Amino acid sequence: MQTRQAERIRTAAHIAMIGAGLVAAAIGMSLAKSILAPTLLAVVVGIVLSPISDFWERIGAPRMIGALASLFLAIGVIVLIASLALPVAGQIVEAWPQIQNEVRGTLVEFQNAIRGIENAGEEVQRAMGGAGTDGDGEGGSVIPSTTDALFLAPSVAGQTITFVGVLFFFVLTRQEIYGWVARRLTPRGVEETIALRLLLAERHVARYFLTITVVNVLFGCAVTLAFYFIGMPSFYLWGVATTLLNFVLYLGPAILFVALALAGVVVFDGAYAMLPAMTFLGLNLIEAQFVTPSAIGASLALNPLLVFVALVFFLWLWGPIGGFIAIPFVLWIMVIANMSGETNTSDIDDDLTDAEIT
Repeated sequence: MQTRQAERIRTAAHIAMIGAGLVAAAIGMSLAKSILAPTLLAVVVGIVLSPISDFWERIGAPRMIGALASLFLAIGVIVLIASLALPVAGQIVEAWPQIQNEVRGTLVEFQNAIRGIENAGEEVQRAMGGAGTDGDGEGGSVIPSTTDALFLAPSVAGQTITFVGVLFFFVLTRQEIYGWVARRLTPRGVEETIALRLLLAERHVARYFLTITVVNVLFGCAVTLAFYFIGMPSFYLWGVATTLLNFVLYLGPAILFVALALAGVVVFDGAYAMLPAMTFLGLNLIEAQFVTPSAIGASLALNPLLVFVALVFFLWLWGPIGGFIAIPFVLWIMVIANMSGETNTSDIDDDLTDAEIT
């Protein structure tokens, strides 16, 4: 009896220690956001761009050239994404007062129809009008001033330098890093297998991200074409937003659906107001249920609950950067875990045998 009780106490103590460790780790990651977020983002981007570095090595170019090519490509893609996203954000900010007015009017009409009281419309309109005025005043204070920008500049510059430096040196020395991890953290005799597993997991993540990128671009083109036919203004910007937000699984399409529902209220009248959102929803169901599973295959399928929890956690922890990191990071860990006890060196291509483990 005492033995069972002691065992239960030990189990409870272990669970409590694990829970406390997880909480402490989350707090530490949150406090070190300015360092860890750009560092992990650079590692994820380096893993995604690893096939480019391997290509440069295969044609005999120095590693330095491959690392610089990957770095400039990553910076170019980030600049391109920013240039595509800024017009979308600008139009949303410009149209926001009109969206507020249209939504306010729709809510008033809905409340009038439900309540059936003659003076309900005037009272609600008066209340919403007052709230809108206050909200506008608050909204003006939310816009960063020049002073705020000057205070934020050193932090942004520091994180940018961290990202660039970690990305360059990770791409340049990633094989040595995998070899070092295999030597220091694994039992003697399996170092080569572990190093090759890390490289194979890297290849899986890169292939997954490339496939998802192609799917998202095609999805964005389909949304652009559909919105063109239904007469949605700025249809090409909605296509760009679809491509970018679809990288954040579940949450990205949900945000876009709500945005399209609000935009539909402004552009269309009556039941047609939901046409953009429902068109997007139909295309998203086709993409999520048929196109993406067929493209990535069952071997790279992710558990929806795990994906959602990881997204929520990293978004809460590090914001948009965390949302981008979550899926590749979780996939990388899952691939390594699934290979445990199943993969040997013969399963890995010859071009992965360059990992230095000695």
